[in-house]
Amino acid sequence: MEINEVREIGIEKEMFLIKDDIIKEPKLFGFPRDEFEFLVELRSLPSDRLYPVLTTLHHEELQYKLRANKFGMDLIDSPNKYVKKDWVDNHWEKYNLHRFDDCDYTRNIYDNIHQSHHFGVLEDGDDMRLTAGIHVHFSSRDAKTGEVIQLPIEEIVGMMDESFSFEIDDAKRNKGEWEPKAHGFEYRSLPCNANVLRVLKKSFEILRSV
Repeated sequence: MEINEVREIGIEKEMFLIKDDIIKEPKLFGFPRDEFEFLVELRSLPSDRLYPVLTTLHHEELQYKLRANKFGMDLIDSPNKYVKKDWVDNHWEKYNLHRFDDCDYTRNIYDNIHQSHHFGVLEDGDDMRLTAGIHVHFSSRDAKTGEVIQLPIEEIVGMMDESFSFEIDDAKRNKGEWEPKAHGFEYRSLPCNANVLRVLKKSFEILRSV
């Protein structure tokens, strides 16, 4: 049976909502947010072409930067913000985030990395480091049946790591991170300040080459 394969990419971009260098909670001001309630989470539409992904993400970012400005705040794409442990403890209690303690579905293609960016919180000396990333969704499906077609995940993740090694290392993120999704998988190693156009160009190049 002939398969009419459609390969698509989508982007999620995490950003901090800041006022006077203080992290503000997105939920309180009507921003889309991740499940841990301290990052704004912007999403593109998925597409098999670059520019629909790029333009929809840019539209989201512009819309919510204007909203932040209305509240006298800034929406910033810094990959790391440092806070005290008390801040994390209080935030976890406020939003009952302990319910996610056993829900880390993040995987890594390398055996020597034993932590993940799932919670967006990592210990860093005496402080806690909050992290913000760009997540790239890779998917493939049969256009007629909608059935998901398995992609070579480790190959794609390795190629993305190699292509963005400097950005990942500079932001102190973990290489090799990915998470299974119903539609395919999500690559999770990129920092939020990576150049989105370059990310998309390389992601589509890799997706079409495997």
